[in-house]
Amino acid sequence: MHDALASSQLGAPPSFRSWSDHVLALVDDQIERSGEMDVLRLAEALADVTHWPSCPRVYGMAEGDALSYQRTPITHRGAAYEAPLILWPPGHATPIHDHAGLWGLELVLDGVLEVETYALSPHHDPQLTSEGTVVLGEGDHASFSGVRHAHRCRNFSLRKPALTLHIYGGVLDAYRSFHLEDAGRWLSAVHCTDRAPALT
Repeated sequence: MHDALASSQLGAPPSFRSWSDHVLALVDDQIERSGEMDVLRLAEALADVTHWPSCPRVYGMAEGDALSYQRTPITHRGAAYEAPLILWPPGHATPIHDHAGLWGLELVLDGVLEVETYALSPHHDPQLTSEGTVVLGEGDHASFSGVRHAHRCRNFSLRKPALTLHIYGGVLDAYRSFHLEDAGRWLSAVHCTDRAPALT
């Protein structure tokens, strides 16, 4: 099976570093203020991130005409959280997946992302219940927390790529994907997160 969450690395213009440093400083500040993360407060603090100077855009990040799903961290190993940029080709969708119990925030920098949310049962045999779908445009976000969350993300456009910033409350070394059998039973598989070097 193709791992739809596997990544290749984005290229970044030199001016990008000041934008990413500003984002990371804001996340650090939010954590230092409360000792833990209030995801909704973080979303408020990042509400204008798409208007900051040097905010990355799809065509500034993509190399060449052949776009592929690309996931590149702006944090370095050893950080208390993870912040990848994700480039979504037109129509690209992830499988339904969890985030190993971490909290998270997904913010659209360019394009449109559809997020289908599921409640995940705590049982050994996974059961997923749809909680709805939201369509996010530039500057919009979705957030989640806890071990009972799973979702599927899809670039809503069939013609244009999208670019998103994700922030996770820890290091996402592994995650589970979920697939519904014809008989109505959910199956899960564990995947290791494919790592690209952090942008410099």
